[in-house]
Amino acid sequence: MNETSMNSSSVTIQVPLQFVVTVSVGTPVLSQSPAQVVSRRDLPFELEGQATPLLPAIDTATFHRDALAQSTFTWKAAQSLALASKLAYETDDAVNSTCVTGTRNWGFESCEFIDVDDTQCFVALTSEFALVSFRGTESRGDWLRNINVPGRTRDYGVVHRGFLGAFQAVESRLRSALSEIGDRKLIVTGHSLGGALATVIAAEWQAFLPAAWVVTFGQPAAGSGSFRMFFVQHYGGRFFRFVNDDDIVPRVPPGYEHVGRLLHFDSRGRLRNGASLPSSEQESVSSMQQESISAGPPMLTEAEYRSLQSQIGQEVIRVNRSLTESQRAPQMEGLFPSISDHNLDTYISKIVANSGG
Repeated sequence: MNETSMNSSSVTIQVPLQFVVTVSVGTPVLSQSPAQVVSRRDLPFELEGQATPLLPAIDTATFHRDALAQSTFTWKAAQSLALASKLAYETDDAVNSTCVTGTRNWGFESCEFIDVDDTQCFVALTSEFALVSFRGTESRGDWLRNINVPGRTRDYGVVHRGFLGAFQAVESRLRSALSEIGDRKLIVTGHSLGGALATVIAAEWQAFLPAAWVVTFGQPAAGSGSFRMFFVQHYGGRFFRFVNDDDIVPRVPPGYEHVGRLLHFDSRGRLRNGASLPSSEQESVSSMQQESISAGPPMLTEAEYRSLQSQIGQEVIRVNRSLTESQRAPQMEGLFPSISDHNLDTYISKIVANSGG
């Protein structure tokens, strides 16, 4: 995997959230320079508050399959699931090569890529666990503009109608792919919209195939009403939600709320509110269990969201094409305050800095 840099034009966008940001919109190009890993302990203090400090390059990051088989959620497990969330943006062939068939594969026994009605994910199995990784948006690049839709009432609370429908499109294929899961534990993950789908599958399948871990990166909120209490009761200590600095996606849609344990990075890659994760299975997790869980950044108000909708619509007209969130063509990410905060590569870099690679 090569380091990616942006070769693009700049666009200044003002969002009524008390900040102005300059972001880039363009086509990613591959860098020819070798990657350099920089420890967060080496970051100079004056970088505090800057949008893009020096961070470890993700092409040196290791997928730690063994960390996912452990009972304690560690930084290395987080790193592995962030990489799996990034892999979900790749093609069917790339996913299978990375998981199973390639010369330097991740050591899974089997892997199946699922693509139905613009919902994509892959299911990979070892003898100890099954991993489901959902992709963020691909062809429906303006999903953020249309995300504010009524919810649908389920036994576990009110769930976002669009996220539920996207999950239901692939549910039968997922059931088939996991039909022989046996006593393996189930782990679900995803970035952005993929994180919302990971949340939905945990709720929908709790009664017959509950997830051992749910781990998301930059996800929008997915439910309301008794939704949060349902997750407290059934997924306490097993749902981990990463948010990077000022990423705006976790602040939508208005009227919905988040679940799970928040792990919120600041601009330098440190966790806010005294949050922590153990580095190894042997470390005590008592401090983690006793932490107070912050609600995180406030959700956008309806007025703020309508303003963001308008800006997205203007940008679609300006570039005269649909905007995407794929890793190969991240035009839509240019609309977010800031581009680096929602970018999955930035999440991975900060996790790598904490895990030690």
